[in-house]
Formats: sequence, C-alpha cells, structure tokens
Amino acid sequence: MRIVVGSVNPVKVEAVSRVACRVFRSFDLLSVDVESGVSHTPIGEDEIIRGAMNRALNASKIVFGDLYVGMEGGIVEKFGVWFVSSWCAVMDSNGVWSFGCGGYMPLPRRVVDMVLGGMELGDAIDVISGLSNTKLDTGAIGVLTKNLLTRRDSWETALIYALAYKISPEFYL
Repeated sequence: MRIVVGSVNPVKVEAVSRVACRVFRSFDLLSVDVESGVSHTPIGEDEIIRGAMNRALNASKIVFGDLYVGMEGGIVEKFGVWFVSSWCAVMDSNGVWSFGCGGYMPLPRRVVDMVLGGMELGDAIDVISGLSNTKLDTGAIGVLTKNLLTRRDSWETALIYALAYKISPEFYL
C-alpha cells in the first residue's frame, strides 16, 4: 500500500502515518508539496473540502499511489458562531473519493476578526497566544484546548472517518 499525502506539513504527515499504522498491515508513505488551490485560510465547508480534494488530486499527478490524502483546514460559520474545521479527502487509484471531518471547535471572536481581515488562522493564533508556528505544532485546537486535543488529533479523526470504507468494507458494498 503506497499512501501519498498532498502536504509536507509535519503535523498532517504524522497524522497520516499514525492512522496508517492502525489501519494497514504495511504501507509506504510519501509526502509531496502541492497547492490546495484555495485561499490560505479557506472560509466555508465547500472551499475547505475543495482544498482537500485539490491536494489529493494534485498529489496524484506527481507520483503513483494506492491512496492519495488531501487535508485542509479552515473556518466555518454556523448559526452565527465561527468554528475551525478540518477536512480530509481520500482518493484511491481508481478515482474513488471518500471524505471525513475532524470536527468543529468554536473560535474566539478576536481570531475570527483577524482571519476575516485577511490574516492566516495560524498567524492569528500565534498573535493571541504569543507562540510561533503553532500551525506546524498543536494548531488552534491545541492552543485553545490547552492540548487536551491538538491539530494532529483532528487530522487523525478526519482520516479515520474518510477510511471507514477501507476499515469496514463489508458495510460499504
């Protein structure tokens, strides 16, 4: 099983590796630097999912794999509340797609205002926390939950949901 991740972000690659260890007997993992084709902090589920799909699809144009994994995070508004959300798109070598979401976590209004003003979410989290490069570490989720959950946990959840058809194929006939 060759799994190709459409990102070189260490948090995303580690999440894929950790899930793959639990799901597949053996695998090779490659990561490639590809464009998402969406804004640096996508706004709304459609843009987030499109970014995840673009990452998987663009990875498939670079190297052969059995599974291509695209991961994209962004912000989503529901009922007047803004959330950070992470989505995973998995495409197999036959072009079959599957998707998973790592959940929704409410964002502080101050962060939302910075992002809607054009700042990248990770940079906004760095500003309010006084930390640096949180997007390459625990992310907004880790900072705001004091590491009870982290960005990696969200990516792992999203990928497990997207791989449900591989984990329990008997139910997806």
